[in-house]
This record gives sequence, structure tokens and C-alpha cells, in this order.
Amino acid sequence: MKTIPSKTTWVVLSAAVALALSVFTGCKTPALTAPSTTQQSVGFNATPGGSGTGCPGTYTGLARMTNSAGTFFLTPPTNTTSGTFTDASGFAAPYISVAWVARRGGFSTWCDTNSVTFPVTNGAQYSLTVYVKSPLPPPTNGQPMTLKVTWQ
Repeated sequence: MKTIPSKTTWVVLSAAVALALSVFTGCKTPALTAPSTTQQSVGFNATPGGSGTGCPGTYTGLARMTNSAGTFFLTPPTNTTSGTFTDASGFAAPYISVAWVARRGGFSTWCDTNSVTFPVTNGAQYSLTVYVKSPLPPPTNGQPMTLKVTWQ
């Protein structure tokens, strides 16, 4: 008497064949990357500016993240799909800040109070700035601010 393989047997065999074919043809599954966080202590620059009610609007000063070369454009790790930029300074109320992100070479910007999440394009560079909206102090000119970006 002949036995017919069960449905489970066919599923297991199909998975084994698919795996063998992917190895044989060189297909790779995308690597999952863990979130990468960069935190910097950046001196506050008490230079008022901005205008209007848009984001960031008027501000009393700013702090910007820099890359390893000291310039203002950061490149996310390869295969990153989003980033979250946060002012982690922890100043007490009435302190108000705005996290602002701009993609280099385009007109894409993202902005929100204290923290902002934004989509990432492979190979693009991003400028990350915190604008302080509240009257000073805090912070005082040159006082360290903690800025953080997490790439996902």
C-alpha cells in the first residue's frame, strides 16, 4: 500500500527546496540592522533668528549635530529607513525646543516640538538642528545641550 505524504511534509519539503535554491542562486535575505544611536553634547549658540509662525519660526538660539569631520551633514547607516532626532537636554519648563531635520540637496524638512521622526533615503545626508523657542535662560550661550539621533 502506498502512503501519500501529509500536507506538513510538503510544506517542509517546499521550504527546504526554496532555501536550497536561494543559496544556489545567491539570493540573500536583507540583513536586519539594530537601531544605531548617536548622542552629542553641543554648545548652545544664543543667536536669535527665524520668522513667522512656521516651523521652526522665531527662536532665541540653536545647537547643531556634526559629523566626524565637524560639518553639519550626517549620513545614516546603510539600509536605514527612518531616524528620530531628539533634544535630550532636559531643561526645566518654561524651556521649549524644536527639533528640525533637513535632507541635503532637496527641499525635504521635518520639524516638531522636542523630537521628530523622519523617513531616510539611502545615501542621503541630513542636517539636525535644535532651535530654542523659549526666552533665555536656560540655556546660556555656550552651555552644553544633549542632542541625540537614533537610526532605525
